[in-house]
Amino acid sequence: MKATSLKSAAAAALILGSTFAAVSANAADLVVNAVSPTSDDYALSVTWSNILAKSGSDSSMTVVDNGTVKGLRKLAKGQVDVAVIGAPHYQDAVNRSGKFKADPESLVSNYKNVRALFAIKTSAGQYVARDDAGVKQFGDFAGKSLAIGRPGGNAGRVTAAMLSAHGLDIKGGDVDGQHLKYGPALEQMANGSMDGTFVWGGLPHAAVDNASRTMDLRFVSPDPSKMDTFRKAITNGKYYVLKKVPAKTIAKAYDGRVKADSDIYFWTFPMMYVVNKDLSNDVAYEITKALWENISEVNEVSLALSLISIDGATEALSADLHPGAARYFKEKGLIN
Repeated sequence: MKATSLKSAAAAALILGSTFAAVSANAADLVVNAVSPTSDDYALSVTWSNILAKSGSDSSMTVVDNGTVKGLRKLAKGQVDVAVIGAPHYQDAVNRSGKFKADPESLVSNYKNVRALFAIKTSAGQYVARDDAGVKQFGDFAGKSLAIGRPGGNAGRVTAAMLSAHGLDIKGGDVDGQHLKYGPALEQMANGSMDGTFVWGGLPHAAVDNASRTMDLRFVSPDPSKMDTFRKAITNGKYYVLKKVPAKTIAKAYDGRVKADSDIYFWTFPMMYVVNKDLSNDVAYEITKALWENISEVNEVSLALSLISIDGATEALSADLHPGAARYFKEKGLIN
């Protein structure tokens, strides 16, 4: 798909979404709540809508954006048909914790009726260091300064657990972990007073791209063999996964300005596309199949979406698969 056609489709979807008053009585006329107009899931959803339209499917999609928390609430109230939510955050909703701790019991009860169509890995936690800092492996952060995100944020909690899984204790002083957002951290790295930083986002990451024009950088990967240890050390850890990014993709994203000696791993959690359990099995099967049988069209939209693969579609879900979606993945041999 050309970028211009994606923009046109996104604009049309946004216009439709802004005038949409209620979900159609026809279950196949679906309203999809994406995170934001600039998110990867929004671009995927628009492309998915186009795929259905071109295939002559009886199902259709309108894409709106209300974020993840509000989107799940709208799904629970029957105001949208499909929502996008992080796997650990859906677990918070079911447990009435985190950003959902003040929700009424009626909503929490409806959250438990949610089922997953599939999941994707998009934005992710990344670690980048100055090339002259001598940090090539995650354990090399020992004795180094590392910005771990804003105070009280999830990034610092995850990074501390990730370092611990690699034998490094921030509280014990093994690493100089500083609560600092990646913007100021990259500025400190440029003047030599910081060795590395955590960043969250897609590929390429604008802040990393800009910083790479003023200093030599490299990505640093967590060790995949440490993930079991990491998952045991953090709340909802079983929903965290690694996203593999080929070295050639890193080189393409940054025109060779950011080093990656081999394939790089970012940490993330699945962003689940979820529906209410009463969505028709046939509709769930049809729309799931339409997307994954045409995933190459999604992959062409952007560098970030080029990394989406069916291999991760059923990984680390915190909601049960919808029977219609499960039927498709069984046909593909992804689940039993």
